Amino acid sequence: MLSDDRDQIELQVIADVLDTVEARLREREQCGWRLTVPRSRIYATVLLAVIVSARATHAFPATLDRADILDAIFDGIEPPYSGTAGRPVEDAIRNHIVHVN
Repeated sequence: MLSDDRDQIELQVIADVLDTVEARLREREQCGWRLTVPRSRIYATVLLAVIVSARATHAFPATLDRADILDAIFDGIEPPYSGTAGRPVEDAIRNHIVHVN
């Protein structure tokens, strides 16, 4: 049963991260910006940052909800180690977007 709860928490973290990325992508697109890579590349980049952050906590189990980077993703708050991942969603998008006008 505990495993099922943990799985549900991780699924919710993934869904919330993907929803956040999608919302930021749509905001940019409404302002005339277009991606130069598939959306899946942006999603994967941000999810990898969450996985790496969760592993870096050295907590057992290293579940996604323990990732320090989630504050930066959801609230725009820089994590304590801001030199490595200031704004993961914005960074992923900025590196793969162009203005169409």
